[in-house]
Amino acid sequence: MSCRPPAPLLDPLFDRWPAGRIIHVIHDTAFSPESFNPGADEAGRPRKPTRFAPIRNARDEVVPYVYGGSTLDCAIFETVFHEVPIDAPDKYVDLDAFASRGHGELVPGRDLNLVGLTSEGLHRLKVPREELIASPSRDYTDTARWAQALHRQFPGVDGLLWMSRQRDRDHALVLFGDRLEGVLSGRRVGGPLVRNSTLREALLAAALRAGIEAN
Repeated sequence: MSCRPPAPLLDPLFDRWPAGRIIHVIHDTAFSPESFNPGADEAGRPRKPTRFAPIRNARDEVVPYVYGGSTLDCAIFETVFHEVPIDAPDKYVDLDAFASRGHGELVPGRDLNLVGLTSEGLHRLKVPREELIASPSRDYTDTARWAQALHRQFPGVDGLLWMSRQRDRDHALVLFGDRLEGVLSGRRVGGPLVRNSTLREALLAAALRAGIEAN
């Protein structure tokens, strides 16, 4: 089932992420935690699609973005375990592939205005969770159209908020870099995974709970 297109005029439910509340990220330690993915390469070509990015603004410019989670476990599941199929007979993650990734914390200096894509918000937009939040990667071009439509129609929106598909007890969010210049401060929590025993232990504990082999 592909995701239906957004309506020409949307009536979303808005949610607030309060100033000072931590957003957890698993980031490339070559860059600071608060760095936004530019969404395009040096030639201006859009990067690999994700559920809600990259998108273009009303001037056809690629919008930088960053994904995060309300907990470290959410950030782990949304990045390190993102490609592990739930119904796979054998689940395995090679942590060496994430050796340069680290745990970062982002702290907003003001309240963030987000479009809520939890059950009430999805009802309001008339789009099922199975299409927008739980659809497979082959539908990312379609799901990103919703993020683009919401970004263009609502200049005061900083990003989107939903219950994580990978860890549905936590919130996941994507933030629009063109709306948040100077708003986020970042902090590294230890170094890269290759020499960060605390992060490795958190990854292994999460993998054990989910029945994923990780080493």
